Amino acid sequence: MMVTVPVSPDRERAVRAMRRWFELCPPRLHGVFGAAVRAMPKADLDPPVSPPGAVHNLLGTAVFDDLYREPREWTETYSRGSWDELLRRLGDIPDAASFEARTRDEQGRLNRPRFDVSAVRDEGYVDLVSTVDDAVVNDPVGERALLDTVRDVADLAAPVAVAVAVRGSLTDTPLEAALSRSSNDYRKRPGEVLRNYGWLTVLSDEMAERVGGADRLRASGAFVEVEPLAAGGWWLLATKTWDEYGPEQANRLFELLAPVLPAGRPEMTQWRFPTIADSPVRVTLSNVVAERDPREITG
Repeated sequence: MMVTVPVSPDRERAVRAMRRWFELCPPRLHGVFGAAVRAMPKADLDPPVSPPGAVHNLLGTAVFDDLYREPREWTETYSRGSWDELLRRLGDIPDAASFEARTRDEQGRLNRPRFDVSAVRDEGYVDLVSTVDDAVVNDPVGERALLDTVRDVADLAAPVAVAVAVRGSLTDTPLEAALSRSSNDYRKRPGEVLRNYGWLTVLSDEMAERVGGADRLRASGAFVEVEPLAAGGWWLLATKTWDEYGPEQANRLFELLAPVLPAGRPEMTQWRFPTIADSPVRVTLSNVVAERDPREITG
């Protein structure tokens, strides 16, 4: 899950949104494993010996500076004190910040159960990212908690995009993955080009006007919720539940949002290389977008 928020014109608003994201995601979205990690003694989260089942955790920030060859980094193991320090450091809007934990598996890899909540700054915007525990996603109450978490932050920050995705990338949205383009292609123009649409979509005020305004969004019948966000922008929920969203809804959203979508035809089936040494395999992406180029509507 990802929310992209602007740093300008209100830097303090962005800081409040970042802190709110870090405060809300762990208790609401990281499930039983997240709660267990936050309750563990610090010594157990940084074990000198790491057998299968050992949990490895860190929280930290990084600042990249042209004057230094290496990033200035701060990392700690989770504790009440280090958590408070992380929230304090978010006030500087670092280039990266995260709170994460992974579990050593039988093959010695850091694997599941795991969680991650992070913030990455780039080009005047911050991507707020979080994993969501499977048990949370598969429960109606948890699904609502997911939406409430995004809404609480969106009302603070006037985001320009959101992405709720199954097995999604931590950097690219489902639409960007289907277009096989880096998010950098449109992150530099987030007020002009919509990075993602889907079950939940957020439009800036500017983009909402370009697709016909609030009246057209409401009259389209494409959404069960069309609501203004407190700090600006529009909250658009396509169906009451995640399971109800599919190709039919994606096509309706595509036709409505075509004026603000990036050019190109998304491909849900793609060739991927599992490793450098492997032959390519065909994969079908997990998240639904319409396989149509918006230029067929916009010209």
